[in-house]
Amino acid sequence: MKSILLKHGEIYTHDEIIYNGDLLISKGKILEMGKNLSTNDAEVIDVEGKKIVPGFIDIHIHGGVGHDTMDANYEALNAISIHLAKHGVTSFCATTMTMDKNYILNALKNIDETMKKKTAGAQILGAYVEGPFISKEHKGAQDEKYIIPPDKNLFDEFLEIAGGNIKVIALAPEKDPDGSFVEHVTKKGVKVSLGHTNATYEEMKNGVDHGATIAVHTYNGMKGLHHREPGALGEVFLDDRIYSEIIVDFIHTHPASVKLLIKIKGTDKVILITDAMSACGLGDGEYKLGGQKVFVKNGEARLESGSLAGSTLTLDKAVKNITSLGVPLFEACKMASLNPAKAIGVDDRKGSIEVGKDADIVVLNNDLTVYMTIIEGKVFKE
Repeated sequence: MKSILLKHGEIYTHDEIIYNGDLLISKGKILEMGKNLSTNDAEVIDVEGKKIVPGFIDIHIHGGVGHDTMDANYEALNAISIHLAKHGVTSFCATTMTMDKNYILNALKNIDETMKKKTAGAQILGAYVEGPFISKEHKGAQDEKYIIPPDKNLFDEFLEIAGGNIKVIALAPEKDPDGSFVEHVTKKGVKVSLGHTNATYEEMKNGVDHGATIAVHTYNGMKGLHHREPGALGEVFLDDRIYSEIIVDFIHTHPASVKLLIKIKGTDKVILITDAMSACGLGDGEYKLGGQKVFVKNGEARLESGSLAGSTLTLDKAVKNITSLGVPLFEACKMASLNPAKAIGVDDRKGSIEVGKDADIVVLNNDLTVYMTIIEGKVFKE
């Protein structure tokens, strides 16, 4: 693999911005950064006037360009990976839906096999299992007939067929009152995200006390805040142990709600996700999500019932949207890169521009559109 030297860029490291900086990539890793770097054996790419930021990590995404994780074939995940790379995503968690157990097992098996085979675009970090251990009251676009109580044996079956490659599993914490499911899962190295839940404040806190660390798409699919019963949202607001996923498309969340979350949680505990479904990257029309019909109009994806059904958001657009609220790009990048890496435990190698880490990098134009994506030291080309 040829070394790459990015020259004259604005480099967003984990703790500072280096102006007119250079970044040397070798053997898939970040080797050196600073000013006036030179080397004889690297491909030199001049990125003057552009921003060099850490590759985006989408830990909660179902699909795109007509494909879905639940398609359970290599072609689907590979196509999604290529689509993501075009939008600055260098790695992601392929996200499943609440469906029949065998469909989930097939999807998890395919994620493991695809990880071994490798994709042409963004790298798959593992699976995000969204359901079936959720509540019917806040099921969203998940199919109610497949919702079941938390089952440790079934989780073990999921983990085994996925080759251990499950990063996150979603749970409605009121379904696990003694916290034994959360403890079982976290002992096996899998993170628990709380959501699609009708939990009270106390039930939500109980889930966190037993080891849950993420809130599924904050605001959506959870009991909201009331002054006499703070609800699941109240616990998300108050507890610094929880990372808050959020879909910043201004459809799932009002701009003021996004600003409120950031003001309360701070930029170190908010994770930008897309929750994108198969229509992402395509136009309006009729699609499917988890076996259910989804109608996309003006970029909004909804079931026949009117419930929101994932999004058509891309992560570069989410970054741009959140900066439009006055959040500095430095902080926005953290929410799209380092925070998700920390939340799923891969920040030792992903999520920030630091010497020794994987060379997962996005070069942005001044309007924050993607100029170039570099995945593990290789320039992405479709």
